Amino acid sequence: MPPFGWIAVGIVAVALLVVVSRRLGRGAGIRAAVIEEVRRTLREGTLERSGSSAQVRGRLGPLEVTVDLQNDVRRPRQSPMWRVTAEGPVGLEHPIEARVAGWEGWIDPWMQLAESLSVPGNGGPPLTLHADRPPSAGHPLVAALQRQGERLGPGAIHLRHDLIRVETRCSARLEENRPLFAYLHVVGEMAELPPLRSRSAGPPSPRYGVLPEG
Repeated sequence: MPPFGWIAVGIVAVALLVVVSRRLGRGAGIRAAVIEEVRRTLREGTLERSGSSAQVRGRLGPLEVTVDLQNDVRRPRQSPMWRVTAEGPVGLEHPIEARVAGWEGWIDPWMQLAESLSVPGNGGPPLTLHADRPPSAGHPLVAALQRQGERLGPGAIHLRHDLIRVETRCSARLEENRPLFAYLHVVGEMAELPPLRSRSAGPPSPRYGVLPEG
């Protein structure tokens, strides 16, 4: 190859590196901006870093909330994804999982065996409910999701008596991370459900249930 050919190849390679670096830098900046806004959204929100990763811990009502970023090689279309884990009392007797706008994958794989119900989004994306009892369109989770309307995006939310989990996609565009905050709002509403008035002796053993990751 003539010398000017190598020069041209080098110029193209450098240009590509610059473009990739800018995109990666912009993506990291957007994730940092979202994480900071989450910290401000949660009560007593604190930012924790471990190497290149970061997570936010705080509270929504009685729930202790952690928000971090995850990759799942089994679901490249959903990755990277924001993950919300909220631990504490939730005023629900039976587990339920809702998948929004065709979200792929399950927070609790047992829910694949559960009863299902499709619900219109009421101005937002459609929902599919999964529960070990026939789910109802009048469930408080449905009302909370529908109140978010078009602010919702593809994602999933799982609730049981002591845990709420959320998954929604992380985007390289700042405005496309808006669904994370819509789901946090739903988590806050679920945290305000009145406590169950009575429980049987001993810890409940739901037919379906997802364990928090330790």
